Amino acid sequence: MQKINTKNHNDGFTLIELLVVIAIIAILVALLLPAVQQAREAARRSSCKNNLKQLALALHNYESTHRVFPPGALGYPYVWSAHAQLLPFVEQAGLQNLLNYDVPPLNAFNSGGFDATAVGQNDEAAKTKLAVHTCPSDKESVPNSEYGGISYPACMGSGLNGSGTADDGSNANADGIIFAQSKIGFRDVTDGTSNTVAFSEQLLGDGQDAAPTGTDYKHRVVVLSMGTQTTPAACVPGSAPAWSGQRGKLWINGHLADTMYNHWYGPNDAVHPDCHNGFHNYALVSARSAHQGGVQCSLVDGSVRFVSENINLDTWRQLATRAGGEVLGEF
Repeated sequence: MQKINTKNHNDGFTLIELLVVIAIIAILVALLLPAVQQAREAARRSSCKNNLKQLALALHNYESTHRVFPPGALGYPYVWSAHAQLLPFVEQAGLQNLLNYDVPPLNAFNSGGFDATAVGQNDEAAKTKLAVHTCPSDKESVPNSEYGGISYPACMGSGLNGSGTADDGSNANADGIIFAQSKIGFRDVTDGTSNTVAFSEQLLGDGQDAAPTGTDYKHRVVVLSMGTQTTPAACVPGSAPAWSGQRGKLWINGHLADTMYNHWYGPNDAVHPDCHNGFHNYALVSARSAHQGGVQCSLVDGSVRFVSENINLDTWRQLATRAGGEVLGEF
């Protein structure tokens, strides 16, 4: 007797069923993607925090050896950054051995009176990109630059040195712990090491030396001519003589607004652009990061704190001083 096949449908998907499955998968991916991005940013932020921690501990070891923190720069043309002096304390003794601190750090500073070979070797070493110097949420160098960048400038102070209209972020009158030719040690931090910032963050420039579109001041800074003082009136964006997208270009170079910063503006200031002059001896700047809601700071005691961009400006400036005598609240 012949067996009757009662199966009356195919084992495959219909087109409609396939489209429904694809739509469901697309929805799930859309729901999961933000969570994945947040997890990645959390990992990058943690790595960034660890970099700041390493720099703070290196600062301790340097002070233990030399009895002072590294100066932000020596006298021109020996403009070695604090970061260049901290190299052996962040496990970069090999790189430090390539440097000759008795000559300028870069070819650009050699007026002809120094050994060109020695300066050239320094310049070549400056092209080394170090993970400890850059935030994973940012770039490792300024676009189109062959030099290693720096995301973690040293805090030179509050930027306050006069009245509100006369303040200019002078390197000579800095009230922080690291500035040009500084000789500050733990003994000088009378505000308390847990109340004083050592390093924070900055966003590397985008390499475009032109006025930004609108008011996007994250990656470009106002540059005043020569030794002009960077008062609030002089740094107004509309009257800016020049702009630079080179912030953080050189970890080796001890320049204010490159490897040093101050607390004149609050964290991630969205209203005012950072401002420095051509000699980098005056600047009004802000700590800036790619992290949502604020910036990370390493304190002199070696701890690392995330500081909200909504912090009271007076408190933010007080955090930058080594001996201001202020009584800080929560931050």
